[in-house]
Amino acid sequence: MHDATPRVEAPPDPGPGPAQSTQAADGNGVQRLLRRAGRPLGRVPERWRLPLATFLACQAIFLFWWAAFFPALMSYDSAAYVLQVTAGPWVNNYSVLYDVLVWLSLHVTGGLAALALAQTVAMSASFGYTVVAFRRIGVPGRWTAVAAVIAAALPPTGTFVIFVWKDVGFVICLYLVVPTVAHLVSLRESPDWRRDRRVNRLIAALGLELLGVMLFRLNGFLIVAIAAVVLLIVLPGIRLRLTAAIVAAACVTFLLTFFVYPAVGIQKTPAWEAYSIQYADIGVAYYDRPSSFTTADLQIMAKAAPLATWRDTANCYDSDTTTRILDPSARSQPLSGQLNALWLRILKRSPDLVLGARICRGSIAWSIFAGPATMNAGTITDPTSIDPSLWGLAYRPGMRDNPYRDAMRTRPLSATLNKAALFLRSASNTPQLDWLLWRAPFWCYLSYLAVWLFARRRRNWGLLALGAIVAGQQLGTLVDVPNQLFRYMAGPIIIGIMLVPLLFAGKRPAPPGAS
Repeated sequence: MHDATPRVEAPPDPGPGPAQSTQAADGNGVQRLLRRAGRPLGRVPERWRLPLATFLACQAIFLFWWAAFFPALMSYDSAAYVLQVTAGPWVNNYSVLYDVLVWLSLHVTGGLAALALAQTVAMSASFGYTVVAFRRIGVPGRWTAVAAVIAAALPPTGTFVIFVWKDVGFVICLYLVVPTVAHLVSLRESPDWRRDRRVNRLIAALGLELLGVMLFRLNGFLIVAIAAVVLLIVLPGIRLRLTAAIVAAACVTFLLTFFVYPAVGIQKTPAWEAYSIQYADIGVAYYDRPSSFTTADLQIMAKAAPLATWRDTANCYDSDTTTRILDPSARSQPLSGQLNALWLRILKRSPDLVLGARICRGSIAWSIFAGPATMNAGTITDPTSIDPSLWGLAYRPGMRDNPYRDAMRTRPLSATLNKAALFLRSASNTPQLDWLLWRAPFWCYLSYLAVWLFARRRRNWGLLALGAIVAGQQLGTLVDVPNQLFRYMAGPIIIGIMLVPLLFAGKRPAPPGAS
């Protein structure tokens, strides 16, 4: 077995093995970094130098974005979090876990900058860990480090991490599944790997990451379910333990949602909001095939909005065009229940209409290019400044006199950095780059190709597990998504960038004992 941490300064072995070649290349990359930086990492153990250098480089880039848009980038949802955790009531329509993080940041530091900064540290550390994990499966660390720097530097992904959004926590947990699975698969090359204690620790970590996926986003359960099927198929030998970890995560989510949250006074998501996508399906179905609706169906719809309004606002790309026009009575439990029953009838008699609406609305998950702008089918990107009116929330009583109102104002630490960041964001919004920088489908398909080729070269089909969470995210979003927001698929973009090095990794087997 080759030494897991060979000394770079030693003369090369006349006949180096594959693991030695990979590690030597990593060591040479580390030495170049050290020479350029004046050897600041000289006292760090050699095997940790490149992961640490990757962490520091990515963190420096994230600090640029953070300082340019200090205290953080925000949206309507960000202001809604603050309103919930300060003026109440708490509702589980966003993410109770992320609401807790917002509450802690506000009460411990008096603002939200600390939360955004913590997100950058977590993402940078995840990139550093990926260097370690991918090195174990034979991917040169310097390639992974370059991919990480690119992911941090690109304006869409770099600025996403400094948003006060539950989606950031969701993406960090989603992303961590990839290096954890890589680390887990690498152990399978060792004798008696099933008895290795590290396997149990990694499965436990995977369970926690999947728990985070479910707690940070309401549709996380569906994403985890799809990813779990892939993991269990391609990872024999540990299926029982994997199943236990995944089921445990699902049970914790269930108990929190249906027992703990109500017990502490956290309200459930209003029915009309939880089923708003179904209402949009009704509108699309009525527009496409009005003759299939009975008189009773039309009477129910008319209670929520005029039939002409249902028809004129129907849009399979964006559910909001329909839900915005519904009468407030549609939010009542009786009418909401009737609309849901109508949706079920449509699904039974015309499943093609509902399926077509979901495929159209799920374009953000499967279509490399955006749809027609006239139908709100373009990719919806993120704001680069905080609206002074907080998107209308500033005028609500709970926000108007809120002591944390000033925490939601854009105050760049440097005007120069702000101008540079705005220029980069503006350049990234060039329409011709939308498919590459803002839409995830290209990166999803590239991820599948990279993982498949990598597994084929290594003759290790367990490596297909690296694409499990991407498949879960893509298919889960396709089934249930309201419109074409970039943030709904930000995770696969970051993962796709980090999987690109697999395309160029050779046939070298991963060293079983590599660190």
